[in-house]
Parts: sequence; structure tokens; C-alpha cells
Amino acid sequence: MGDASKVAPVDKLSLVLVALFAFVFQGERPSSREWIGILMVGAGVLILGFKR
Repeated sequence: MGDASKVAPVDKLSLVLVALFAFVFQGERPSSREWIGILMVGAGVLILGFKR
């Protein structure tokens, strides 16, 4: 158990990792719009992670 503000960035990082693993191992090709969304989620995770 942890503070939600510390756990949420780790939880959201899983979305970015799934997208990257699908690209590398499954050969999926997200559109540029989808890549922008993935990058925005990743940036949000970094902002929340380094906020403290």
C-alpha cells in the first residue's frame, strides 16, 4: 500500500510499456496520432514522478 500520488505514475507507465512492447515484439504500427497520445501519457508520468 502506498500513497495514490506515488502509485498512479507507476500504474500509468504500464500503458506506455504495453504500446512499446506491442511495437517491438508484435510488429504493431501505431499511427502518428496514437504515438502523440503515447508520448503525452509518458510525459505526464515523468511530470508526476519528478514532481516530488
